[in-house]
Amino acid sequence: MSQSSLQRGACAIVGVAESDLGLVAEGMTPLDLMGQAIHRALEDAGLSLRDVDGLFATTSQSRMPTLALAEYLGIRPRYHDGTNIGGCSFMSMVAHAQLAIQAGLCEVAVIAYGSTARSLGRANVAAPDLNPYESPYRPLYTASSYALAASRHMHEYGTTREQLAEIAVAARQWALRNPKAWEKEPLTVQDVMQSRNVSSPLTVRDCCLVTDGGGALIVTSAERART
Repeated sequence: MSQSSLQRGACAIVGVAESDLGLVAEGMTPLDLMGQAIHRALEDAGLSLRDVDGLFATTSQSRMPTLALAEYLGIRPRYHDGTNIGGCSFMSMVAHAQLAIQAGLCEVAVIAYGSTARSLGRANVAAPDLNPYESPYRPLYTASSYALAASRHMHEYGTTREQLAEIAVAARQWALRNPKAWEKEPLTVQDVMQSRNVSSPLTVRDCCLVTDGGGALIVTSAERART
């Protein structure tokens, strides 16, 4: 995707919302949390489900999330995208939504995510797909893959353990600006480095928190946003 294909100012995010967050999903599915966030985001945008003709969604708990979500919402979008590339999926989806709108494939796009990982617990989290280049060497969990990348970064660039810990500290500082944040206390570099080791060089405080929750964005053309 070239930057020139994304026309600056052509589209706008007109609605943003979260579902309930934390340990909130007993008896619920990721679709329930996505739906909750979508309805709130549409209300924020002054739109309704009738306006939605583009659907972008992914979750580790569903192999075909956009099809399932469209059925759950009772809509038939003209365009949908369920590409999963991990944590940066949704940044890419914002660009994909803009390209789809510019191409006339849809007019109002919803981007959504939902997870019930906290309520399900570790035993029920979906097993990762096997990778022939990694699985034989036993990086069985997501943290192990990131630990390998972190180790290589330290080797290549001289990155220190303290510098890696600053990432978790900064993430917590931003999270504390959200009243819905699961953790309520600030984090220090020492807190990160002295916490339980998970996969060297990463500790438990380097890893993302596991919670239930969902979120949604509404993207449309700048022209429509102004009307």
